[in-house]
Amino acid sequence: MTEVIPFRGLLYDPGRVAMEDVIAPPYDIITPERQDALYLKSPFNIARVECGKEFTDDTDMCNKYFRASESLKDWLKDGVIKFEERPAFYLYETDYSIEGKQMVMRGIFAAVRLVPHGDGIYPHEMTRAKPKLDRLNLMRACCANISPIFAIYNDPAKELNQLYHNILNSKPYFEFNDDDLIRHKCWIINDPHSVAAISANLSGNDFFIADGHHRYETALEYQRIMREECQLKSGHTGTQRKDYDYVLMLLVNTADGGLTILPTHRLINYLPQGPHKDPPKSPIIKDPIEILRGQFNVEYINKPALQRANPTTARYAITEAISGQLNTFGLYLHGLEGFYVLRYNGGQLHGLEGTDVVLLHNVVFKQLFGVNDFGYEMDVAKTIDMVRDGQFQAAFILNPTMVEDIELSAQTGVKMPPKSTYFYPKIPTGLVINYLQDL
Repeated sequence: MTEVIPFRGLLYDPGRVAMEDVIAPPYDIITPERQDALYLKSPFNIARVECGKEFTDDTDMCNKYFRASESLKDWLKDGVIKFEERPAFYLYETDYSIEGKQMVMRGIFAAVRLVPHGDGIYPHEMTRAKPKLDRLNLMRACCANISPIFAIYNDPAKELNQLYHNILNSKPYFEFNDDDLIRHKCWIINDPHSVAAISANLSGNDFFIADGHHRYETALEYQRIMREECQLKSGHTGTQRKDYDYVLMLLVNTADGGLTILPTHRLINYLPQGPHKDPPKSPIIKDPIEILRGQFNVEYINKPALQRANPTTARYAITEAISGQLNTFGLYLHGLEGFYVLRYNGGQLHGLEGTDVVLLHNVVFKQLFGVNDFGYEMDVAKTIDMVRDGQFQAAFILNPTMVEDIELSAQTGVKMPPKSTYFYPKIPTGLVINYLQDL
Protein backbone atom coordinates (compact mmCIF):
# COMPACT_ATOMS: atom_id res chain seq x y z
CA MET A 1 0.00 0.00 0.00
CA THR A 2 1.31 3.44 -0.89
CA GLU A 3 2.07 6.04 1.75
CA VAL A 4 2.37 9.75 1.00
CA ILE A 5 3.86 12.13 3.55
CA PRO A 6 5.00 15.78 3.72
CA PHE A 7 8.69 16.65 3.89
CA ARG A 8 10.96 19.59 4.61
CA GLY A 9 11.76 20.61 1.08
CA LEU A 10 14.95 22.38 0.08
CA LEU A 11 13.94 25.32 -2.12
CA TYR A 12 15.57 28.26 -3.83
CA ASP A 13 14.95 31.62 -2.19
CA PRO A 14 13.08 33.67 -4.86
CA GLY A 15 14.36 36.78 -3.14
CA ARG A 16 17.95 35.77 -3.96
CA VAL A 17 17.61 34.30 -7.46
CA ALA A 18 15.33 34.48 -10.48
CA MET A 19 13.73 31.04 -10.72
CA GLU A 20 13.88 31.04 -14.52
CA ASP A 21 17.68 31.30 -14.25
CA VAL A 22 18.22 28.39 -11.87
CA ILE A 23 15.87 25.62 -13.03
CA ALA A 24 16.83 23.09 -15.71
CA PRO A 25 15.19 20.39 -17.82
CA PRO A 26 15.49 16.75 -16.67
CA TYR A 27 19.07 15.50 -16.94
CA ASP A 28 18.37 13.00 -19.72
CA ILE A 29 17.33 15.64 -22.25
CA ILE A 30 20.15 18.11 -21.56
CA THR A 31 22.52 18.26 -24.54
CA PRO A 32 26.11 19.52 -24.13
CA GLU A 33 25.06 22.78 -25.79
CA ARG A 34 22.11 23.18 -23.39
CA GLN A 35 24.38 22.37 -20.46
CA ASP A 36 26.73 25.21 -21.45
CA ALA A 37 23.80 27.60 -21.73
CA LEU A 38 22.45 26.61 -18.30
CA TYR A 39 25.86 27.10 -16.71
CA LEU A 40 26.02 30.60 -18.18
CA LYS A 41 22.57 31.51 -16.87
CA SER A 42 23.55 31.43 -13.21
CA PRO A 43 26.28 30.18 -10.89
CA PHE A 44 23.39 28.64 -8.95
CA ASN A 45 21.72 26.79 -11.82
CA ILE A 46 20.63 23.32 -10.70
CA ALA A 47 22.27 21.76 -13.77
CA ARG A 48 25.58 22.18 -11.92
CA VAL A 49 24.23 19.60 -9.48
CA GLU A 50 21.93 17.43 -11.56
CA CYS A 51 24.00 17.29 -14.74
CA GLY A 52 27.48 18.48 -13.86
CA LYS A 53 30.30 18.88 -16.33
CA GLU A 54 33.12 16.35 -16.53
CA PHE A 55 36.76 17.37 -16.90
CA THR A 56 39.85 15.53 -18.11
CA ASP A 57 41.59 15.81 -14.74
CA ASP A 58 38.65 14.37 -12.75
CA THR A 59 39.51 11.66 -10.22
CA ASP A 60 37.56 9.15 -8.16
CA MET A 61 37.54 11.67 -5.32
CA CYS A 62 37.12 14.91 -7.25
CA ASN A 63 34.52 14.65 -9.99
CA LYS A 64 31.11 15.93 -11.03
CA TYR A 65 29.39 14.12 -8.14
CA PHE A 66 31.71 15.65 -5.54
CA ARG A 67 31.22 19.09 -7.10
CA ALA A 68 27.44 18.60 -7.02
CA SER A 69 27.51 17.89 -3.30
CA GLU A 70 29.80 20.83 -2.59
CA SER A 71 27.58 23.17 -4.61
CA LEU A 72 24.52 22.26 -2.57
CA LYS A 73 26.41 22.77 0.68
CA ASP A 74 27.75 26.15 -0.46
CA TRP A 75 24.36 27.35 -1.69
CA LEU A 76 22.71 26.33 1.57
CA LYS A 77 25.40 28.06 3.61
CA ASP A 78 25.00 31.18 1.49
CA GLY A 79 21.19 31.15 1.81
CA VAL A 80 20.52 30.74 -1.91
CA ILE A 81 18.61 27.58 -1.05
CA LYS A 82 16.90 26.91 2.26
CA PHE A 83 14.86 24.27 4.04
CA GLU A 84 11.13 24.72 4.56
CA GLU A 85 10.58 25.25 8.29
CA ARG A 86 8.31 22.23 8.81
CA PRO A 87 7.13 19.23 6.78
CA ALA A 88 4.96 20.37 3.89
CA PHE A 89 3.44 19.46 0.56
CA TYR A 90 4.10 21.64 -2.47
CA LEU A 91 1.25 22.38 -4.89
CA TYR A 92 2.55 22.84 -8.41
CA GLU A 93 0.72 24.23 -11.45
CA THR A 94 1.93 24.70 -15.00
CA ASP A 95 0.17 26.51 -17.84
CA TYR A 96 1.28 25.64 -21.35
CA SER A 97 0.14 25.64 -24.96
CA ILE A 98 0.16 22.62 -27.27
CA GLU A 99 -1.14 22.54 -30.85
CA GLY A 100 -2.96 25.81 -30.28
CA LYS A 101 -4.71 24.64 -27.08
CA GLN A 102 -4.09 26.15 -23.66
CA MET A 103 -3.60 23.50 -20.98
CA VAL A 104 -3.25 23.53 -17.19
CA MET A 105 -1.72 20.68 -15.20
CA ARG A 106 -1.33 20.57 -11.44
CA GLY A 107 0.02 18.13 -8.93
CA ILE A 108 1.57 17.71 -5.51
CA PHE A 109 5.25 17.30 -4.68
CA ALA A 110 5.39 14.72 -1.90
CA ALA A 111 7.58 12.08 -0.29
CA VAL A 112 6.27 8.64 -1.25
CA ARG A 113 7.33 5.47 0.55
CA LEU A 114 9.39 3.13 -1.62
CA VAL A 115 7.78 -0.22 -2.37
CA PRO A 116 8.70 -3.01 -4.77
CA HIS A 117 7.38 -2.66 -8.31
CA GLY A 118 3.75 -3.75 -8.50
CA ASP A 119 2.97 -3.09 -4.83
CA GLY A 120 1.08 0.13 -5.47
CA ILE A 121 3.74 1.78 -7.63
CA TYR A 122 3.91 0.64 -11.23
CA PRO A 123 6.55 1.23 -13.91
CA HIS A 124 5.85 0.81 -17.61
CA GLU A 125 9.23 1.27 -19.33
CA MET A 126 12.45 -0.72 -19.45
CA THR A 127 15.54 0.84 -17.88
CA ARG A 128 19.26 0.76 -18.66
CA ALA A 129 22.19 0.14 -16.33
CA LYS A 130 24.37 3.14 -17.22
CA PRO A 131 21.85 5.90 -16.36
CA LYS A 132 21.00 4.12 -13.10
CA LEU A 133 24.65 4.01 -12.06
CA ASP A 134 24.99 7.71 -12.84
CA ARG A 135 21.91 8.56 -10.77
CA LEU A 136 23.11 6.34 -7.91
CA ASN A 137 26.51 8.03 -7.81
CA LEU A 138 24.80 11.43 -7.66
CA MET A 139 22.36 10.30 -4.99
CA ARG A 140 25.13 8.88 -2.81
CA ALA A 141 27.19 12.05 -3.15
CA CYS A 142 24.32 14.44 -2.43
CA CYS A 143 22.09 12.30 -0.19
CA ALA A 144 19.11 13.83 -1.97
CA ASN A 145 16.44 13.46 -4.61
CA ILE A 146 17.44 16.38 -6.83
CA SER A 147 14.63 15.91 -9.34
CA PRO A 148 11.19 14.37 -8.85
CA ILE A 149 9.67 11.22 -10.25
CA PHE A 150 6.56 12.16 -12.22
CA ALA A 151 3.70 9.80 -11.33
CA ILE A 152 0.02 9.73 -12.21
CA TYR A 153 -3.04 8.34 -10.43
CA ASN A 154 -6.77 8.35 -11.08
CA ASP A 155 -9.24 9.90 -8.65
CA PRO A 156 -12.48 10.67 -10.54
CA ALA A 157 -14.01 12.17 -7.37
CA LYS A 158 -11.29 14.87 -7.36
CA GLU A 159 -11.64 15.13 -3.60
CA LEU A 160 -8.70 17.48 -3.14
CA ASN A 161 -9.79 20.03 -5.71
CA GLN A 162 -11.66 22.27 -3.25
CA LEU A 163 -8.62 22.40 -1.01
CA TYR A 164 -6.45 23.21 -4.01
CA HIS A 165 -8.89 25.88 -5.19
CA ASN A 166 -8.51 27.81 -1.96
CA ILE A 167 -4.72 27.65 -2.16
CA LEU A 168 -4.60 28.62 -5.86
CA ASN A 169 -6.27 31.91 -4.99
CA SER A 170 -3.38 32.83 -2.70
CA LYS A 171 0.04 34.18 -3.67
CA PRO A 172 2.41 31.38 -4.79
CA TYR A 173 5.85 30.89 -3.27
CA PHE A 174 7.25 31.39 -6.76
CA GLU A 175 5.85 32.12 -10.22
CA PHE A 176 7.82 32.43 -13.46
CA ASN A 177 7.95 31.72 -17.19
CA ASP A 178 10.67 29.46 -18.57
CA ASP A 179 12.51 29.79 -21.90
CA ASP A 180 9.61 28.07 -23.69
CA LEU A 181 7.09 30.52 -22.22
CA ILE A 182 5.61 27.82 -20.01
CA ARG A 183 4.21 29.23 -16.75
CA HIS A 184 5.22 27.59 -13.47
CA LYS A 185 3.74 28.24 -10.02
CA CYS A 186 4.30 26.61 -6.64
CA TRP A 187 2.59 26.97 -3.25
CA ILE A 188 3.86 25.62 0.08
CA ILE A 189 1.16 23.76 2.05
CA ASN A 190 2.20 23.35 5.68
CA ASP A 191 -0.88 23.93 7.83
CA PRO A 192 -1.66 20.71 9.76
CA HIS A 193 -5.26 20.36 8.57
CA SER A 194 -4.41 20.58 4.87
CA VAL A 195 -1.33 18.38 5.26
CA ALA A 196 -3.38 15.68 6.98
CA ALA A 197 -6.13 15.86 4.33
CA ILE A 198 -3.67 15.55 1.43
CA SER A 199 -1.76 12.68 3.04
CA ALA A 200 -4.97 10.78 3.79
CA ASN A 201 -6.38 11.28 0.29
CA LEU A 202 -3.24 10.39 -1.66
CA SER A 203 -2.05 7.45 0.45
CA GLY A 204 -3.40 4.14 -0.79
CA ASN A 205 -3.69 5.20 -4.43
CA ASP A 206 -2.00 3.25 -7.19
CA PHE A 207 0.73 5.39 -8.74
CA PHE A 208 1.94 4.86 -12.30
CA ILE A 209 5.40 6.18 -13.11
CA ALA A 210 5.12 8.52 -16.06
CA ASP A 211 8.69 9.82 -16.05
CA GLY A 212 11.59 8.80 -13.83
CA HIS A 213 11.89 5.01 -14.08
CA HIS A 214 15.66 5.16 -13.64
CA ARG A 215 15.30 7.44 -10.63
CA TYR A 216 12.82 5.11 -8.92
CA GLU A 217 14.99 2.04 -9.38
CA THR A 218 17.98 4.06 -8.20
CA ALA A 219 16.07 5.07 -5.05
CA LEU A 220 15.32 1.40 -4.35
CA GLU A 221 19.01 0.54 -4.74
CA TYR A 222 20.02 3.46 -2.52
CA GLN A 223 17.58 2.24 0.12
CA ARG A 224 19.10 -1.25 -0.02
CA ILE A 225 22.62 0.12 0.37
CA MET A 226 21.69 2.36 3.27
CA ARG A 227 19.90 -0.45 5.09
CA GLU A 228 22.97 -2.66 4.72
CA GLU A 229 25.21 0.10 6.04
CA CYS A 230 22.89 0.69 9.01
CA GLN A 231 22.87 -3.01 9.77
CA LEU A 232 26.66 -3.16 9.70
CA LYS A 233 26.90 -0.21 12.09
CA SER A 234 24.23 -1.28 14.57
CA GLY A 235 23.92 -5.01 14.04
CA HIS A 236 20.22 -4.77 13.18
CA THR A 237 18.08 -3.01 10.60
CA GLY A 238 15.52 -1.58 13.02
CA THR A 239 11.86 -0.92 12.33
CA GLN A 240 11.79 2.87 12.29
CA ARG A 241 11.43 4.30 8.81
CA LYS A 242 14.21 6.51 7.54
CA ASP A 243 14.34 9.37 5.05
CA TYR A 244 15.83 7.00 2.45
CA ASP A 245 12.66 4.87 2.61
CA TYR A 246 10.89 7.66 0.69
CA VAL A 247 11.39 9.29 -2.69
CA LEU A 248 10.37 12.65 -4.14
CA MET A 249 7.40 12.45 -6.52
CA LEU A 250 5.09 14.83 -8.33
CA LEU A 251 1.64 13.23 -8.14
CA VAL A 252 -0.86 14.25 -10.82
CA ASN A 253 -4.50 13.16 -11.01
CA THR A 254 -5.35 12.10 -14.58
CA ALA A 255 -9.02 12.85 -13.92
CA ASP A 256 -8.16 16.56 -13.80
CA GLY A 257 -6.97 16.54 -17.40
CA GLY A 258 -4.06 18.72 -18.40
CA LEU A 259 -1.76 15.80 -19.26
CA THR A 260 -0.17 15.65 -22.68
CA ILE A 261 1.69 12.62 -24.02
CA LEU A 262 3.77 13.15 -27.15
CA PRO A 263 5.16 10.35 -29.33
CA THR A 264 8.87 9.64 -29.61
CA HIS A 265 9.63 8.76 -33.21
CA ARG A 266 12.15 6.08 -34.20
CA LEU A 267 15.05 6.32 -36.63
CA ILE A 268 17.11 3.43 -37.97
CA ASN A 269 20.45 3.38 -39.75
CA TYR A 270 19.84 0.48 -42.10
CA LEU A 271 16.98 -1.49 -43.63
CA PRO A 272 17.85 -5.18 -43.90
CA GLN A 273 16.01 -7.38 -46.39
CA GLY A 274 14.75 -9.75 -43.72
CA PRO A 275 15.54 -11.15 -40.26
CA HIS A 276 19.29 -11.12 -39.59
CA LYS A 277 21.39 -12.16 -36.64
CA ASP A 278 23.99 -9.62 -37.71
CA PRO A 279 23.54 -6.27 -39.49
CA PRO A 280 24.00 -6.45 -43.27
CA LYS A 281 27.24 -5.21 -44.74
CA SER A 282 25.52 -2.50 -46.76
CA PRO A 283 22.91 -0.07 -45.42
CA ILE A 284 21.26 0.11 -48.84
CA ILE A 285 18.60 -2.38 -49.94
CA LYS A 286 16.43 -2.55 -53.01
CA ASP A 287 12.92 -2.58 -51.59
CA PRO A 288 12.19 -2.72 -47.86
CA ILE A 289 8.53 -2.06 -48.60
CA GLU A 290 8.05 -5.61 -49.85
CA ILE A 291 9.14 -6.91 -46.46
CA LEU A 292 6.47 -4.80 -44.77
CA ARG A 293 3.66 -5.87 -47.10
CA GLY A 294 3.48 -9.26 -45.41
CA GLN A 295 2.14 -7.66 -42.21
CA PHE A 296 0.92 -4.22 -43.31
CA ASN A 297 -1.26 -2.52 -45.83
CA VAL A 298 1.17 -0.05 -47.41
CA GLU A 299 0.00 3.20 -48.97
CA TYR A 300 2.33 5.66 -50.68
CA ILE A 301 1.40 9.33 -50.22
CA ASN A 302 2.90 11.42 -53.00
CA LYS A 303 3.36 14.67 -51.11
CA PRO A 304 6.14 16.07 -48.91
CA ALA A 305 6.07 14.62 -45.40
CA LEU A 306 6.44 18.06 -43.82
CA GLN A 307 3.77 19.76 -45.91
CA ARG A 308 1.18 21.36 -43.63
CA ALA A 309 -2.02 19.32 -43.59
CA ASN A 310 -4.11 22.50 -43.75
CA PRO A 311 -3.75 26.13 -42.61
CA THR A 312 -5.75 25.58 -39.40
CA THR A 313 -3.66 22.76 -37.90
CA ALA A 314 -0.11 22.41 -36.67
CA ARG A 315 0.09 18.88 -38.05
CA TYR A 316 2.26 17.88 -40.97
CA ALA A 317 1.02 15.67 -43.79
CA ILE A 318 2.72 12.57 -42.37
CA THR A 319 1.26 13.03 -38.89
CA GLU A 320 -2.19 13.95 -40.21
CA ALA A 321 -2.21 10.76 -42.33
CA ILE A 322 -1.90 8.51 -39.25
CA SER A 323 -3.63 10.62 -36.61
CA GLY A 324 -6.11 8.68 -34.47
CA GLN A 325 -5.56 5.38 -36.30
CA LEU A 326 -4.64 2.34 -34.21
CA ASN A 327 -1.61 0.26 -35.25
CA THR A 328 -0.71 2.72 -37.98
CA PHE A 329 2.68 4.30 -38.65
CA GLY A 330 4.20 6.82 -40.98
CA LEU A 331 7.38 5.75 -42.77
CA TYR A 332 9.80 8.17 -44.40
CA LEU A 333 12.75 6.78 -46.40
CA HIS A 334 15.93 8.54 -47.41
CA GLY A 335 15.82 9.71 -51.03
CA LEU A 336 12.02 9.79 -51.38
CA GLU A 337 9.85 12.84 -51.92
CA GLY A 338 6.70 11.36 -50.42
CA PHE A 339 6.10 8.95 -47.53
CA TYR A 340 4.30 5.71 -46.67
CA VAL A 341 1.43 4.91 -44.33
CA LEU A 342 1.64 1.44 -42.77
CA ARG A 343 -1.55 -0.14 -41.38
CA TYR A 344 -1.13 -3.45 -39.56
CA ASN A 345 -3.11 -6.35 -41.03
CA GLY A 346 -1.26 -9.27 -39.46
CA GLY A 347 -2.34 -11.70 -36.76
CA GLN A 348 -4.55 -10.85 -33.80
CA LEU A 349 -2.89 -8.84 -31.06
CA HIS A 350 -3.64 -9.24 -27.37
CA GLY A 351 -3.28 -6.77 -24.53
CA LEU A 352 -0.14 -4.70 -24.65
CA GLU A 353 0.90 -6.32 -27.96
CA GLY A 354 -1.73 -4.12 -29.57
CA THR A 355 -0.16 -0.83 -28.50
CA ASP A 356 1.59 0.96 -31.32
CA VAL A 357 5.08 1.23 -29.84
CA VAL A 358 5.19 -2.44 -28.79
CA LEU A 359 3.86 -3.53 -32.19
CA LEU A 360 6.51 -1.46 -33.97
CA HIS A 361 9.34 -2.95 -31.93
CA ASN A 362 8.10 -6.56 -31.89
CA VAL A 363 6.88 -6.93 -35.46
CA VAL A 364 8.77 -4.37 -37.56
CA PHE A 365 12.10 -4.04 -35.82
CA LYS A 366 12.51 -7.50 -34.32
CA GLN A 367 10.55 -9.86 -36.60
CA LEU A 368 10.81 -8.21 -40.02
CA PHE A 369 14.00 -6.15 -39.93
CA GLY A 370 16.04 -7.69 -37.13
CA VAL A 371 17.33 -4.36 -35.80
CA ASN A 372 17.88 -3.30 -32.21
CA ASP A 373 19.65 0.04 -32.54
CA PHE A 374 17.50 3.14 -32.87
CA GLY A 375 17.63 6.89 -32.80
CA TYR A 376 14.92 8.82 -30.98
CA GLU A 377 13.40 12.22 -31.67
CA MET A 378 10.21 13.92 -30.51
CA ASP A 379 10.10 16.68 -33.13
CA VAL A 380 8.63 15.45 -36.42
CA ALA A 381 10.43 18.03 -38.55
CA LYS A 382 13.81 17.19 -37.01
CA THR A 383 13.09 13.48 -37.48
CA ILE A 384 12.35 13.87 -41.18
CA ASP A 385 15.29 16.21 -41.70
CA MET A 386 17.73 13.69 -40.20
CA VAL A 387 16.61 11.09 -42.74
CA ARG A 388 16.55 13.56 -45.62
CA ASP A 389 20.14 14.58 -44.74
CA GLY A 390 21.30 10.97 -44.67
CA GLN A 391 21.98 10.69 -40.93
CA PHE A 392 19.50 7.80 -40.89
CA GLN A 393 17.96 5.62 -43.58
CA ALA A 394 14.39 5.59 -42.27
CA ALA A 395 12.04 7.27 -39.80
CA PHE A 396 8.95 5.67 -38.27
CA ILE A 397 6.41 8.27 -37.15
CA LEU A 398 4.08 7.25 -34.29
CA ASN A 399 0.89 8.41 -32.65
CA PRO A 400 1.08 9.20 -28.91
CA THR A 401 0.84 6.38 -26.39
CA MET A 402 -2.42 6.55 -24.43
CA VAL A 403 -2.69 6.78 -20.63
CA GLU A 404 -4.72 3.57 -20.67
CA ASP A 405 -1.80 1.77 -22.35
CA ILE A 406 0.56 3.00 -19.64
CA GLU A 407 -1.73 1.69 -16.92
CA LEU A 408 -2.13 -1.65 -18.75
CA SER A 409 1.63 -2.01 -19.07
CA ALA A 410 2.14 -1.18 -15.42
CA GLN A 411 -0.57 -3.49 -14.09
CA THR A 412 0.42 -6.48 -16.22
CA GLY A 413 4.13 -6.06 -15.54
CA VAL A 414 4.91 -6.09 -19.29
CA LYS A 415 7.37 -3.29 -19.91
CA MET A 416 7.19 -1.03 -22.94
CA PRO A 417 10.35 -0.26 -24.91
CA PRO A 418 12.42 2.72 -23.70
CA LYS A 419 11.05 6.13 -24.65
CA SER A 420 7.54 4.85 -25.27
CA THR A 421 6.10 7.97 -23.67
CA TYR A 422 7.07 11.61 -23.60
CA PHE A 423 5.03 13.59 -21.13
CA TYR A 424 4.88 17.28 -21.95
CA PRO A 425 5.83 19.64 -20.54
CA LYS A 426 8.75 18.10 -18.67
CA ILE A 427 8.85 18.87 -14.96
CA PRO A 428 11.79 21.21 -14.35
CA THR A 429 14.55 20.22 -11.97
CA GLY A 430 15.13 22.69 -9.16
CA LEU A 431 11.57 23.45 -8.08
CA VAL A 432 11.97 21.51 -4.83
CA ILE A 433 14.66 19.09 -3.56
CA ASN A 434 14.16 16.27 -1.05
CA TYR A 435 17.16 15.93 1.26
CA LEU A 436 17.55 12.49 2.77
CA GLN A 437 19.71 13.57 5.69
CA ASP A 438 20.84 16.78 7.32
CA LEU A 439 23.91 18.43 5.86
